[in-house]
Amino acid sequence: MVTGLLVVGFLVLALLIRMRRAIGTAAVSAAMGFTAMGAVNLTGLITGVTLPLNLFTLLVCTVLGAPGVVSMLVLQLFW
Repeated sequence: MVTGLLVVGFLVLALLIRMRRAIGTAAVSAAMGFTAMGAVNLTGLITGVTLPLNLFTLLVCTVLGAPGVVSMLVLQLFW
């Protein structure tokens, strides 16, 4: 009984450590996405390339990060 509780406690602790690392990675990715979108919009005065700030673009930046911003720029070329 005690061994089972010890194993379950260890597994829960390992899961919490992994989730913490995943949440931190997701937060860094979202921050990089917002930074990339900000950089694109700031340099838009010089380059003429900007991305609109709306719910869709903010969600793409949050979920996909910097690759999401690049993909939106590529889609903007063809759309």
